[in-house]
Amino acid sequence: MPIDHVLKLYSDTIRSDYLHYGFWGEPNSVEIESITLQDIKNAQNRYIEHLASFIPNEVNSILDVGCGIGGNAEYLINQGYVVETLSPDDFQKSTIAEKFNNQITFHHCKFEKFQPEKQYDLILESESACYIRINKGFEKAQETLRAGGYLLASDYFVHYWDDSKNLHLRSSHDMEKYLSSAKAHGFELIREYDQTDNTMPTLDYGKYFIERFINPTIEYSVHSAKKNYPKTAALIGRLVAPKLEAKKNQLDLLDSTLFRKYRKYMIYLFQKKND
Repeated sequence: MPIDHVLKLYSDTIRSDYLHYGFWGEPNSVEIESITLQDIKNAQNRYIEHLASFIPNEVNSILDVGCGIGGNAEYLINQGYVVETLSPDDFQKSTIAEKFNNQITFHHCKFEKFQPEKQYDLILESESACYIRINKGFEKAQETLRAGGYLLASDYFVHYWDDSKNLHLRSSHDMEKYLSSAKAHGFELIREYDQTDNTMPTLDYGKYFIERFINPTIEYSVHSAKKNYPKTAALIGRLVAPKLEAKKNQLDLLDSTLFRKYRKYMIYLFQKKND
């Protein structure tokens, strides 16, 4: 699979070991204008600490599906778990190899295509469940987990649909279909947690940063180009204007009000029923 350049950009700019939204313990008290990159990194550390608290005591072996750049895996290894990683992404493959000096098992494939040679105590899907086809994912989880094993999914799901073409209705699973499929494939939901509010400051900061710094910079650059190089600017404008408009529409994904309208960010802990 080619590199996911959006995730690579996120990694290169934040320069964190994680690719997820982070977890803000007291979201209502966060001052968006005062957030720093270190605050975001701290929130990402709290995310895996909070998520790991859902792992049952008897778990030892974990398959980290959609492992990103290894932050979650490193944390879990330091907590004493035996961790293997999986991702179809080339950048993540090379990053994991470098980060762990090739000392951790990496499965370079989509989860649906994974051919397990053993069974695991727990499958972790941290912001990766949305990339896995629902039914195929639970079928593969049944094959991959031991009897009584667990699937821990942390991701955003669509809970409300309308006739709009809002981007929040894309690239996320329908919550009811996801839970129904889990039950149909022999998984019992034993714990759940709605952490929507705890992730929204990251979105709010992203929107603030773009509106405060990126958009004014672009507007000034366009004004300067039109003033000094009017013909060239006009030609370039005609070529890139449609693409810029499409990119602006994607900013809806940073609107926390729209996120809450359509999505919920959930943690689900499922247990595979005994065969």
